Amino acid sequence: MIQQTIDVHFNPSDEIISQDLKQTMHRAGVADELQPACKPPIEGTIGCRNTGIHHVGLRATNPAASAEFYRDILGMEIVGGSAPDHPIGATAFLSSRPDQESHEIALFANPAFAHVAFKVSSLAELRFFYSRVVQRNIPIKFLVNHGVSFAFYFDDPDGNMIEVYWPTGVLHGRQPHVELLRPEMEPLDLSRPDQVLLERIKPPQARASAAANGPAVVVERNRHKYVPAGTGPAYCGPGDRITFLITGAETGGAFFMAEVSVPPGGGPPPHVHHREDEAFHLIEGTLTIQVGEQILNASAGDFVYLPRGIGHSFKNTGDVNAKFIVVVTPAGLEKFFEEAFYPAVDYSSAPPLATEALVARLLAAAPKHGLELLPPALQ
Repeated sequence: MIQQTIDVHFNPSDEIISQDLKQTMHRAGVADELQPACKPPIEGTIGCRNTGIHHVGLRATNPAASAEFYRDILGMEIVGGSAPDHPIGATAFLSSRPDQESHEIALFANPAFAHVAFKVSSLAELRFFYSRVVQRNIPIKFLVNHGVSFAFYFDDPDGNMIEVYWPTGVLHGRQPHVELLRPEMEPLDLSRPDQVLLERIKPPQARASAAANGPAVVVERNRHKYVPAGTGPAYCGPGDRITFLITGAETGGAFFMAEVSVPPGGGPPPHVHHREDEAFHLIEGTLTIQVGEQILNASAGDFVYLPRGIGHSFKNTGDVNAKFIVVVTPAGLEKFFEEAFYPAVDYSSAPPLATEALVARLLAAAPKHGLELLPPALQ
């Protein structure tokens, strides 16, 4: 059944990489793009990593009725679906955080579309995993542009369908009781250059949808941004103040950048980021940075890269304020600061003390954003 569906709508035989297509990818610069984008963060590990399972596709006898169950029992929002006469049949989509994930549950009347979906952080990583699957002679079932994502599908050894996808950054506007998200299955050719593929995201249509249906998160990748000094949104935590420069909503989820100010003696407790890599460029003062078991003494002009999964902390051990620029990839950590930190009243205010209430905010927000707090290590 599934193969017939593929033949009619997606023609997967044209999508499976041949030797000629591999050469085409090389000529298009794909192979060169993989190296810097997927440099192994830890020696001995693979070059790229998925960021985990972000949604599942489940079989449902009546997707609309099942969607009401998830809405009424678990409080999820129904964000779209399709009728039985749609090319892939009746569907329903739900999300508990539609401003971040287009959907977290997809319900299909056709059981052939049941799957689990792994998200990657960049188009280069999507290409990497696609090549890895093809090189192992695993048949590609679909290779598609969903509008909200670029994705490909294949089966594991037990016949369970897996999706690997990169979110394009276009999220549809939400309005109660309005069907917004419908299955889009436009064929995708990963041998094409990035610029050509990104043109197919069609932000003008997304803007039109937002205007008709209410607020939306629409990424303008080609729009410049100017942030005069001291004007970005600022938040204070225990030991530092962070001023946003650009967020994932403006970079398609690619990265988040901020300026961090740390007073003498300040700095966060030891912690681990399980979703993001961090890069610091110190522009004023000094910091003592602990990375695993290693201690680094950084001064103005120094640069530090901290891959995800490694415990770290920093402390201003000097007698003047330290200031650095942090770049976080992929974006998303800004949501933690918005939830756990306090909005800065003014840019000259000192960070708050680690009160019981503030610590409770940190502990409550951290697990939601892939952040693990560790016992204190810096004295």
